[in-house]
Amino acid sequence: MADGRVVSTKLEQIEQYHGELKEKQQSLTRTELLTNTTEQRAVERMFENAIQACSDLAQHIATHDFDFDGVASKEAVRILGQEKVIDEGTMNTLVAAIGFRNVLAHEYGRVDYVEVYQTLQSGLEVYDAFSRQIARWFQQQSSP
Repeated sequence: MADGRVVSTKLEQIEQYHGELKEKQQSLTRTELLTNTTEQRAVERMFENAIQACSDLAQHIATHDFDFDGVASKEAVRILGQEKVIDEGTMNTLVAAIGFRNVLAHEYGRVDYVEVYQTLQSGLEVYDAFSRQIARWFQQQSSP
């Protein structure tokens, strides 16, 4: 079974990173993001951190509760969807977010800051949804 300390720590990290992104969502204009390299790097890193914390948590649960023996983050998230730990919408959005993180972290292509801004404005709900669903599932698993 998943380690409660790991689950708790990762949920706290997701909440922290999500909060940082929400602050940027409210304070950063499109023009500022498109023209300010420092803001671009800060937002990129916030997204990387939030998505990585979700990915780490998905891999931890998939490994300890569903015999996942792989290393692919997207596959770990898909297992959580298949096992009804998270809903299908959250699963699909988080799988796409992992792809987005890969572009940001590994520079597989030129980063499109218009897309980053759009994601900042409309793509943050997945972190709350994922956290709520994981916490609810973990609580159910921990109850006698």
